[in-house]
Amino acid sequence: MTHFKNALFCLFCFSGKSGRIEFGIYFLIYSILQFIMIDLYTDINLDNEKILNLFYVDLILLLQFVPMQAVATRRLRDLNLNTTLIIINIIPVVSLLFKIYLSVAKSKSSPNFFKEEK
Repeated sequence: MTHFKNALFCLFCFSGKSGRIEFGIYFLIYSILQFIMIDLYTDINLDNEKILNLFYVDLILLLQFVPMQAVATRRLRDLNLNTTLIIINIIPVVSLLFKIYLSVAKSKSSPNFFKEEK
């Protein structure tokens, strides 16, 4: 339940870390919205009222871009990778592979310097 709450309240938050489950929720919603956008885009007709679908496609694209960038940045922090790798999300085919990698990669735990040795 906390993952759903984090996904809802951290839409535009670039600070912090996100785990695989939270990234998976965003990736699932992102994928569903992509299919909706493709369906709307195939129905566009410039001669009648279907031209409004172009507005809906652009609106969905704008509303999904920033939250996906934010969660990818938080996921990169969780994996202890450089956050400038977010640039990969701009490249069309590579971005899909990058998102799949982010959704399956295991979190790297930070070293515990205060752990006592026996």
